[in-house]
Amino acid sequence: MTMTQPSSPTSNFSIQPCTHSDLPGMLSVYKSAFQTDPFRLARWPESQVPHSVFDTWLTNIFTKYLTTPHTQCWKVVEASTGHIAGWTHWAEPHTMSDEETAQGKREDEQEEREGKERGEPEGRFPVGSVMHVCEAKVEGWDDLRERWYRKEDMYFIHFLSISLSHQNLGLGSLLLTAITQVADANTDTTAQQKPYPIYLEATVAGYPVYVKHGFVEKGVMEVDLGFYGVGRNWAMVRGVRIVRGRVVGEEMRGEERRRGGYSD
Repeated sequence: MTMTQPSSPTSNFSIQPCTHSDLPGMLSVYKSAFQTDPFRLARWPESQVPHSVFDTWLTNIFTKYLTTPHTQCWKVVEASTGHIAGWTHWAEPHTMSDEETAQGKREDEQEEREGKERGEPEGRFPVGSVMHVCEAKVEGWDDLRERWYRKEDMYFIHFLSISLSHQNLGLGSLLLTAITQVADANTDTTAQQKPYPIYLEATVAGYPVYVKHGFVEKGVMEVDLGFYGVGRNWAMVRGVRIVRGRVVGEEMRGEERRRGGYSD
């Protein structure tokens, strides 16, 4: 599948591919947008996770995003300042080759070893993390994706965020529109020329924006965050189609789930 380059839809803001030089700006957007997010506060309280530790850990994750096969990172750039106002990481429908799978496994094992050397719990989370909350959220994501996501037949918006200073300007919609246009432009003869569905997991803040763009709630994960209440993310899908006799965009059950419809 040919990956479409982002367009420049307005004179004030443009959409461009992210590069390694954008990592500080990507980190800044995340920290601004999620500074009051209950999941972030419950998993990585500032009293336990120093800023330097958290920033290094998160930068390593974003660095991997830039080179993950079959995915793209796009940024929204303010023309007058050159600042990154927001960004997204998303995946096209794909099947991993044997070499890609093997390479991914090697990289994961290396990251786990290096993380343990830094003292990170299980080599996955920054030192000081509240592990039971981290693990509960990962398990919740895993369950939603196992039920609703098929990597071969769906786009997946892994992350989309706008900095606090640039919210309410329509920039989230700008990025969403760019991605949905790519999905709508790509069709498959096995699906009778229908566009690919798109899967994502919505936060409380993002939920109404996704509804405006045609995403439908499919499921919800809930995690007890103690002092911060109950944290929720919603599985949402835009579009449903028939592929090889299967309804893509509806829940997988039984044997179909065991065959591996889910992928990170």
